[in-house]
Amino acid sequence: MINYLEPNVVIVDDVREEIQGIYDYFSQKGIGCKVYNPDLFEGDAPPASPLSDVSLIFLDLHYSDKFDPELCAGWVRQIVKPKSFYILVMWTKDKSKGEKISELLMTHNLVPFLTITKSKIEFQVPNETRYNFETLIEDLNRQLDSTPSLEEIQIWKKSVKQSTNEIIGNLTKNPALLVDKLKKVIISHGGTSIKEIDDYKHKRAILFDALDTVLISNTKKNIDYEISNLNQQTLYNLQEVNNTEADKELNSWFHFKFNKELPESLISPGLISVNNHSLFKNLYSIQDDPKLEKIFNVQKHKGIKIEDIVLVLSRPCDIAQKKYGKNIKLLSGIIIYNASRKINGKIDFGNTTLPDSIKKYEHLHFSDLENDVTIIFDFRYSFSVPEKVFKEKFKNIQVFNKELLSEIQVEYSSYSSRLGITQLF
Repeated sequence: MINYLEPNVVIVDDVREEIQGIYDYFSQKGIGCKVYNPDLFEGDAPPASPLSDVSLIFLDLHYSDKFDPELCAGWVRQIVKPKSFYILVMWTKDKSKGEKISELLMTHNLVPFLTITKSKIEFQVPNETRYNFETLIEDLNRQLDSTPSLEEIQIWKKSVKQSTNEIIGNLTKNPALLVDKLKKVIISHGGTSIKEIDDYKHKRAILFDALDTVLISNTKKNIDYEISNLNQQTLYNLQEVNNTEADKELNSWFHFKFNKELPESLISPGLISVNNHSLFKNLYSIQDDPKLEKIFNVQKHKGIKIEDIVLVLSRPCDIAQKKYGKNIKLLSGIIIYNASRKINGKIDFGNTTLPDSIKKYEHLHFSDLENDVTIIFDFRYSFSVPEKVFKEKFKNIQVFNKELLSEIQVEYSSYSSRLGITQLF
């Protein structure tokens, strides 16, 4: 349990006396602070894995009186994960050395939200060996105040942490009942069929998904903070919104559950899988549909990778209780990787409009190589396959979240139940 308690502030410096003042400052504020000695001969080992809640790093650039940019950047890499939010303060007499570190961090996708490069000499108390870092903190706050919307994000983060603690507190108020409580949560959320499964990681995913649902319903009660006048006038003034480039990764977070490694045996509502079955590809692929073939050929002629996929449409309760019969109900579609686009950003399908049976999701992100993913389904193509065949011939790649799955199911049902129109001539 103790291993999962982590600091918010990390100081990397091989001279403890010089940074004791800043350590004391955060400790007195009740903010978790950890000091790592990076001395090449007698220093500390870096954390075994990146920490989860570090917001501020103070980084000395000289260890054992030597400057090694790779070593400095390496400490940051071992403290925070790529794409994480954090603020970096670097100590150096030569600011060009700080620029070298920034360049390295950029190559590793570790760009800080804010970088401040300083010399500790600026904070040395005259005629003393100690340092006063209050002016540094004031400077830091002043720069952060220039981005007032960050305050709202921090309030949200605090509300999530508060709600998480409340949920854990409720679950653990009687330690003797904790195991049985969690078992009931797993079975209730995953269905009775989960009892028979030996995939423990899948069971963990079910438990965490259930806890996420509880968390979402509780975070709103912990946001009773005043909204600054500045944020009222800027962030929450929605009359004018500037167009920005689509953030594909963020967009994907809103679309998917984001399971990085899906079990091959997983069958879940909203599951997206590649169709590797030759017969079903011939029968149900939408790529050779008379209405769509010419449209998709525009992309194929440019060498764009397109794969046949399916979406599991079977009802959640049926899958949870294994009441879906012999077959899994699927909706057929395609996935386009890094599609060729027109100048206006739209996918190049020639001058043809997609038919109303099509449901399209674009500007999605799967990986750094597949950073512009488009998914298209056609409501005219639904079919069923035996469970065994699905597990053997379909490769799981993603899972839509419940909201998007519900939207697709409603639109699919609406399309399927539309009445024809009799025309008189």
